Amino acid sequence: MKIKGLKWIVTMSITLTLTGCEFFGLDMQESYEYDYKAGIPDNNVHMNAWDFIQSRLDIFSLLKDAVKYADMEETFQSEDCTYLLPTNTAFTATGNSLGYFDTHKVKVESLDEEGNPIRDEEGNIVYVDEAPISMTMYPKEQVKEFLLYHIVKGKYTFTNLPAEPTWFETFAPADTAKINMYVYKDRNPNITFNNFEGHYKNDIKPRSSNLQTARGSYIHVIDSWMDRPTKKILGIK
Repeated sequence: MKIKGLKWIVTMSITLTLTGCEFFGLDMQESYEYDYKAGIPDNNVHMNAWDFIQSRLDIFSLLKDAVKYADMEETFQSEDCTYLLPTNTAFTATGNSLGYFDTHKVKVESLDEEGNPIRDEEGNIVYVDEAPISMTMYPKEQVKEFLLYHIVKGKYTFTNLPAEPTWFETFAPADTAKINMYVYKDRNPNITFNNFEGHYKNDIKPRSSNLQTARGSYIHVIDSWMDRPTKKILGIK
């Protein structure tokens, strides 16, 4: 009877946990097989980061287009690195959420109701600022640098990140292309990204994290994009 009672309690606890996550609109991480040898759930997605992106086009369709546009498919199949994968929300969010498209508008021709370019008194085409709908509307080099900045050199996850804000090198070429990461330890510890003064958004945490690729890299899924620090923040002259 005691064993049956214990099984019932465990089953109900798991059920309530899953129900609570669904009730509050949390996006549950994919269920993984249990690694009995290690005694922990298997967090390996059994594919490289590029295949993972393509397997979840419901949240990564814009990222997929960006990777293909920048000819970086091979880069997202690398080993021993950390991928910060922005979801569609990171690009399309508006208002105070400060999505990438909304904060990086492009100039487009102003058109009349018939689709013809509007011209000023001197005959010049009038341009207006508009939020794009795809990363392909930006220069290819800009997209490439954006993607490289979201790939950290080395493998970092809960088990080896410090508890204090620390700068890490990314694959982007600039001397300010560093990502700040640490594990914020409270009742619900989580990884925090670019939580420095002047960043467009503070306290960015992943919606899903600690996902390991078949190549040994780590994936952290984020609903925000990362912006670089200034030289002043990094103490660079």
